[in-house]
Amino acid sequence: MAEGPENKSIELTTDYADHTINMKFSDNLTDDRERGYILSAAFFSFCAAQGLDKQAVIEMVSSHYDQFTGDNGSSLFKRL
Repeated sequence: MAEGPENKSIELTTDYADHTINMKFSDNLTDDRERGYILSAAFFSFCAAQGLDKQAVIEMVSSHYDQFTGDNGSSLFKRL
């Protein structure tokens, strides 16, 4: 009988002194698409648990997307 898929994990920690959120991926989580799927599922689950409606989530992403993708050294993704 075939075994199921291997468990994978992402650990998030904060460093308030450096104003960063740090991510540690399990050794078997190397596919960027899979990482993105897990992170986006967690984000949308959090939004739903907070009672945010679809329009509030759209506005939040629209307002803050550049903080994650900017070309200056402050991009959150460039610090990962």
